[in-house]
Amino acid sequence: MSTIMLRPYKTNTVTLSASFVDYYLPKARGEYVKVYITLLRYTQMGEDGVTTAFLAEILGLLETDVLKALTYWDEVGLLSMKTIDAYGNVSIEIKESQALVNPELPKKKPEMSSSTESTPEPKPVSSPVEDRSPLLHEISMLMGRPLSSSDAEKFLYFKEKYHFPEEVIILLVQHCVSKGKTSMRYIETVAISWDSQGIKTQELAQQNIRKHEDKWTNYRKVLTYLGISEKDIPKPQEDLLEKWFYTYGFTTEMILKACDISFNTLGKVEMGYINGILRAWLKDGIKTLEELEKNERKPRKTAQKKTVKKDFTEREYDYDELERKLLGWDK
Repeated sequence: MSTIMLRPYKTNTVTLSASFVDYYLPKARGEYVKVYITLLRYTQMGEDGVTTAFLAEILGLLETDVLKALTYWDEVGLLSMKTIDAYGNVSIEIKESQALVNPELPKKKPEMSSSTESTPEPKPVSSPVEDRSPLLHEISMLMGRPLSSSDAEKFLYFKEKYHFPEEVIILLVQHCVSKGKTSMRYIETVAISWDSQGIKTQELAQQNIRKHEDKWTNYRKVLTYLGISEKDIPKPQEDLLEKWFYTYGFTTEMILKACDISFNTLGKVEMGYINGILRAWLKDGIKTLEELEKNERKPRKTAQKKTVKKDFTEREYDYDELERKLLGWDK
């Protein structure tokens, strides 16, 4: 029988795990993902090695960006990077790739001894960054999602830059989550506000939250009338509410009265129109419904027609004589 010689076959596809797509991909920066997939490609194709300069050139990145990407994936545990000589050359082992090439079969679970025993619920996935910090892990649990590396860096920045103790950062996140605001931009805005107010202790943070809740109890009554959700209110409209209550000093019933007038006049509730009504009341010293009612009962002044004084003597005409002259009857 003839011998059949086999040539090594190199696949033209890159195998990417579902866990990478589901978990790591959404969190990583775009350039980091490009570097990882390219490394995966050359590893699975059997290449001996590549240079950082080569990767930077084909991916359109700076060489420093490639090095940052390698450090990032090393930190999250998807590759192991070791320096092999004094020239900065490194050996990289892609752990995710190795797991795909040589997958381990999952161990068979022992059968339940009783049908009444329930299967334990799977634990929520945490990021490698969270595992290193109890603070970040607790924040992740409060926000109901894993933290990205940029999120984690931001919270650690709050701790270092603003000198917030960890319990203050936790209260900050709890406060934002309770309002339905979980975007990092909003959380950072609140953090900056707390820093400017000198809120650096747990007691001051709790006092500020209580004060904020008292304020929003009034806001919610107006927002409910306007049909606006608390978590959807834009910042300019929130500023108007604060002006009406705390700068102008109007009560909730007066603000709702202004809303009624806006609706009856325009057929809709217009924040700018309401602000104009309240500003006029403030100018007239009207702060209660009773004062408003008295003001409306006052007789309105009617504008008198002004007589224009003439500085010349008007001429008098005999219009019958003028008509005869124009018609030629006087000839």
